[in-house]
Amino acid sequence: MLSLKKLILAAFSLTLMSGAYASGGSSSSTTKMIVGDSIFALSGEIHEFLEDDLDESINTDARSGCQMNGGNLICSSYYAVPRQYSRASKSGIETVIFNGGGNDFLLGDGGDCYTQSCINDVLEAIEETIANLVADMHDDGMSQIIYLGYYYLGTDDDATNELSMNYKAANYASMGVDFIDTRSHFIGNERSYIGSDGIHPTAAGSRVLANLIKAELN
Repeated sequence: MLSLKKLILAAFSLTLMSGAYASGGSSSSTTKMIVGDSIFALSGEIHEFLEDDLDESINTDARSGCQMNGGNLICSSYYAVPRQYSRASKSGIETVIFNGGGNDFLLGDGGDCYTQSCINDVLEAIEETIANLVADMHDDGMSQIIYLGYYYLGTDDDATNELSMNYKAANYASMGVDFIDTRSHFIGNERSYIGSDGIHPTAAGSRVLANLIKAELN
């Protein structure tokens, strides 16, 4: 866990220094928005691929390092994923594409978990927050809500990710959320799809993720 944290912190530090946050701002003509963490924000390639493929503008408020619950030195709680959504303009928005929860383990309370009980508590807190966020999205009249799941990294964290993704696969449809399970699409292609930091998608990986999102869109 410590080595993984060092990798992600180094990647985010470079991002902060270069100002390479993906941010599309607000557009009165768009019907789609993205909120979430660095899977979207670090390179911005998923966002760019989707805009090019769909030939339309997509708002994005995703930020690197952000958690579902709380904050850290890279992304304060002010920009936690639920706050990204609540602060964003929803004018004309019909579809929300989001992710989140990974940084709750990499940089948040989950990073100090050494027992399954602790891991379960953090997962439960994440899911409670996501359920409340999804309820807000429904209240705002969103016609489609898409959650982009996390792929395996080939580390000890994969066991926790499996618990999280299995829960989503079993429960999100009943919440009115289209869950994209990315795991099978990355297995065997890790060298091509995951970057040298061991976490974030390469351009090829981002292409795969964008294709999965595009295929899910109504």
